[in-house]
Amino acid sequence: MTVFSRSLCLTLLSASALLVGCGGEEVPVPAGEGVVVPPVQTDVAGGGVSASAAWCDDVTTWDPAWVTLENQVLTLVNQRRAAGATCGGVVKPPVAALTLDTRLRCAARKHSKDMGTNNFFSHTGSNGSTPWQRMTSAGYTYRNAAENIAAGYGTAQAVVDGWMTSTGHCNNIMNGALKQTGIGYFNGPTSTYRAYWTQNFGTP
Repeated sequence: MTVFSRSLCLTLLSASALLVGCGGEEVPVPAGEGVVVPPVQTDVAGGGVSASAAWCDDVTTWDPAWVTLENQVLTLVNQRRAAGATCGGVVKPPVAALTLDTRLRCAARKHSKDMGTNNFFSHTGSNGSTPWQRMTSAGYTYRNAAENIAAGYGTAQAVVDGWMTSTGHCNNIMNGALKQTGIGYFNGPTSTYRAYWTQNFGTP
C-alpha cells in the first residue's frame, strides 16, 4: 500500500504584506513540485487576534515522543542550512542556524493539533485563522515570517527530505532572513494522514 504525503508552504516576505503560497501533493519519495500562486496583498498588521498566554495552554504539555520528533526536525533543518542547498535549481548558500522560539512552537503545535483533530490539511485553521494570526495569538511579533506544513510523513528525516525537494518549502528553510523557528508534530490516529507537521519561521 502506498502512503501519500502532502506538504504546503506559505512565505510572508515582510510585514509589508507580500504573501506567497506553494504546495501540492507529494509522496515520500521525490515527486513533482507544488503549485506556486501569484503574490497577493493581505493585511497582517495585528492579525486581528490578540495574544494571550492562555492560548498556548493546551500545547504546553506535549507527548515526549512528539517533542523528540520536533527536536529532530530542528537539528536536520539546521544541518541543511549549514550545508547550503539547491532549491528548484537555484543554489542557496549556507545560512546561520535557526533558534527555537517557544511562541512559534506554540503556534505550530496548535495548527498541527487542529489539522489532526479536525482531519483537514490547509494553512487556514478550522476557525479560519491564518498562520500570521496564529503567530500573533502566541505572542510572537515578527518582521518576516513563513510556514511549512506537511502530512503523512512518519519520521523527521522524511518530512525534512520532502520539504527540501519542493522549491517553496526549501526556500523557506534556506531563507537567511528567517532567524527563529518552532516545529509542531501531532499524531491523529483516526485522521486521513495521521502524522501532521507544521514549521513556523520568523524574525522578530
